[in-house]
Amino acid sequence: MGSHKKDKCKKSKHKDRKRSTDAGDACEVTKDRVRAHFLDGNTGPWSKNLAAQDAQTARSAQSENYADLAEDAAASASDRTAAVTSIRRGPDYSVPSSIDIVADPVLHALSTRRSISKVDSETPNDSDLLEIIRSISSVADHKALRPWRFLIIRGDDRHRLGDALDEAAGVVRKPGETNTKPLRAELLLALVSSPVTHDKVPEWEQHATAAGAGHLLELALWQAGWGVMWRSGTLTNTEPVRRLHRLNDHELLMGWFYIGAVPERYRQRLTTSSRPLPKPEQFLDTL
Repeated sequence: MGSHKKDKCKKSKHKDRKRSTDAGDACEVTKDRVRAHFLDGNTGPWSKNLAAQDAQTARSAQSENYADLAEDAAASASDRTAAVTSIRRGPDYSVPSSIDIVADPVLHALSTRRSISKVDSETPNDSDLLEIIRSISSVADHKALRPWRFLIIRGDDRHRLGDALDEAAGVVRKPGETNTKPLRAELLLALVSSPVTHDKVPEWEQHATAAGAGHLLELALWQAGWGVMWRSGTLTNTEPVRRLHRLNDHELLMGWFYIGAVPERYRQRLTTSSRPLPKPEQFLDTL
């Protein structure tokens, strides 16, 4: 009985060594084939066919042990995850970039955009705004729901906004005094996120789309030569302010864009500004 078990064990070990050797030889053959065909330029469809052939060969060779392999795979899932995590190397920056931020007008506008806190009184007219809005309608928008809108605030409407902010903050001013914050620009655009009910697009994603429209608005105005500052605050969605903007219950006020001409002092400063952009490496990683 004991001798029989020993013989069976020896046969099993011999079989495992042979299978391991065969797998190693097959691996080396596959590597050689890949090297040869890659160096000959045979990529694309060939590589897919090669992968399919190798997969079929592997399935045939392992069919008798499929159940055992599946069990082992399930048992060692956490080990594999840990191994993959331990060998993660991050992005590969060894290949030089073909992107020229300075030469490309769009990328240059993106990289040079600045928020202008104090703008001059000249503003784009409503027809200009209409064209700006037309240009930003290309914002990434799942199911094309267009869950955003803008409200134009000029003239005395800015004082009404100041009064609503004071009411929300519980501020009572002396006769003749006014809240000057909305008066820092002659033109304000209020951004309203207006999500709709959709079974495939959650509300948070529609708010993200509205925010994307706001960022594109800033870029479009900047490229068109206007200064802009996106402002919000803790009073933005208080009841008096929401009432002034005629918001529905499901809507969210995402702040105001203060728009005007770029002062000459800012223009001069921008020509000599050396403020670096943040290091992009902090925003890019791999799984």
